[in-house]
Amino acid sequence: MIDFLISIRIPLIALQVLISPLLIGLILLQSGKSDDLGSALGAGGGGGGSVSGTGGTSKVLVKATVIFVIIFMLNSIVLAKIYKEITASSIGTSIAEPLAPLGGTVLPTEEERPASPELESQ
Repeated sequence: MIDFLISIRIPLIALQVLISPLLIGLILLQSGKSDDLGSALGAGGGGGGSVSGTGGTSKVLVKATVIFVIIFMLNSIVLAKIYKEITASSIGTSIAEPLAPLGGTVLPTEEERPASPELESQ
C-alpha cells in the first residue's frame, strides 16, 4: 500500500497545488458580516447583496468550500504519511565513515612539523 502511495505522490502534490489557491478564493468570496471581497468586487457594502446577485449562491459556496477543505485535509494527511515513510526508510541506510584514522596519531608531533618560514627569517 505504501509503495502505491509513494508512486502517486507527484499527482498528489499537483492536486494540493491546485486546491490551495482554489480554496483561498472560495473562502474570500464568501460573504461575511463586514466588508469582504464580495463587496470589493462591486456587490455593495451595505445592500446585503452578494457577488452573483442573490443570497442563494452563498449555500453553494459554503458546500464547495467544505468539499475542498475535506479534500485538502485528506490530501495533506496522505502526503504527510508518504513523506514520513520515505524519511523513515532512508534513516540508517548509509554506512558512516570514520572521521579520523583508527590507528596511530592524528596530529604530527613537534619533530614531524616543518618549520614555519617566518620564524627562520628572524
